[in-house]
Amino acid sequence: MDLTGAHPLGPSPDGGPSDEALVLRLRAGDGAALRALMERYRGPLFGYLARMLGSAEDADDLFQEAFLRVLRHADRFDGGRRFRPWLYAIATNLVRNTWRARGHRDAASLDRPVEEDGASLAALLAGPAAPPAEGAARAEAAAAVREAVGGLPEKGRDALVLFYFQGLSYDEVAQALDVPLGTVKSRIHNAVARLAQALAAPAPPRGPGGGGA
Repeated sequence: MDLTGAHPLGPSPDGGPSDEALVLRLRAGDGAALRALMERYRGPLFGYLARMLGSAEDADDLFQEAFLRVLRHADRFDGGRRFRPWLYAIATNLVRNTWRARGHRDAASLDRPVEEDGASLAALLAGPAAPPAEGAARAEAAAAVREAVGGLPEKGRDALVLFYFQGLSYDEVAQALDVPLGTVKSRIHNAVARLAQALAAPAPPRGPGGGGA
């Protein structure tokens, strides 16, 4: 959902103070404001980190580190902008640092639902006419998505996950990754095209010895 038209200091959708208002309170020394932000983002940010890192333990560590950085650098936050892209920029940088420390890129789990009860990205790419995968076929589809994602450039994967799974708008993804709006759209378009191409590739033959039936 694109919230870029709303006033940053206006109320949040649940009627409470906006993220931006909470950051201003944090800058004034209100520790409860930090706890409120952490509670608000516990689900979405933790889910993003777990998806990108493939580890709940690592995700929890980076979740804590992300908010430590929010606390340390709250005075740098531009109150006229949105908090969510700033937070995801911090988290994305932490993820990249973790990947570099590991010496490799871990594939994000794009086979997980976009929403709690929603379709996976694999299903979205397949189109509305595609029947739902079940059993072994579903596992094969998930594995194919993971393999295809593993071949994506890091920047394309970042944009894709922020847009599809975290629900950030194009504008918010551009702010989070600190790139122009057109670059974000191009990265997402190219990433989806590459995934769709990979997923549309014919399966290897299953006959005796790997040959045809």
